[in-house]
Order: sequence, then C-alpha cells, then structure tokens
Amino acid sequence: MKDNFPVHAFAIQIDGIQLEQLKEVGGIGFEQEVIISHHVTDKGINYIRKQPGPRKSGELTITRGMDMNKALTDWIKLTYEKGDIPGARKNVTIEMKDNTGATKRRITLERAWVSSWDGGTITAGSSDAVNEKVTIQYEEIKVEDS
Repeated sequence: MKDNFPVHAFAIQIDGIQLEQLKEVGGIGFEQEVIISHHVTDKGINYIRKQPGPRKSGELTITRGMDMNKALTDWIKLTYEKGDIPGARKNVTIEMKDNTGATKRRITLERAWVSSWDGGTITAGSSDAVNEKVTIQYEEIKVEDS
C-alpha cells in the first residue's frame, strides 16, 4: 500500500515564465458532459446507457502575494486593456513537487487567459502582505505523472 502524495511545493509557469509568491491554486480539474440514452431490449426491458460527451473548458484560481514582477500584470493587460485575445492565450504549467523538490505531477492548461483579477484588501497601518487573486480560463487540460 502506498502513501498519499503530499504536495510540499508547487510551481506555476506562464509560457515558461515562473510566477513567484504563490499561496494557493484552486479549481484544478476537468469536467465532461454525460450523454444518457434510453434503450429497450428485444425482450422489452428498458435500460439506460451513459457515455462521455463533449469536454468542458475549465477555470483555475491562483492566489499569490503581490510583488513587483510584471509578467502576470503584462499578461492580464493583454486581454483587459488591449483586447488581444489571441496574444493572451498562453499555456500554463503547474508542477506539484515532493519534499525533495522533484516534480511528481505536471498539469498543463492550454490556451489559457486571465478573466478576472482581485487586488486583495489594503488596510491603512497594516503590516500584512497584500494578496492578489487571478482567475484563469483554459480550453484544454493535460495531466502527466513524472
């Protein structure tokens, strides 16, 4: 019997550019529609058959400490300010790492773009770091174990 895989660290790259100050990633996964068809046997017995239908696109949320790195900001601006959807479609790679830093699972989100950004809460006089939350839309997902 094997132990569960604890994720000690993870990394996110946008077309090869590493994001830093990562705190949390949510929404990793995929969904596929289910086609249900009803049938009748030659003996008149009803039965249901389920089969996979079209895949659905996905949505991912990244929470990170806001920093001065412009890579994420520049990517956000491609869609929000410039309307450059073709230019904004990037591949996003998430690497789940074990306690030695070795990548154990790699998830690639294809043709991804930022659909929303939340700049967090800023409080006067606070020494708390500001976190930003970014929602990313993607069209395809690929999961590879190392």
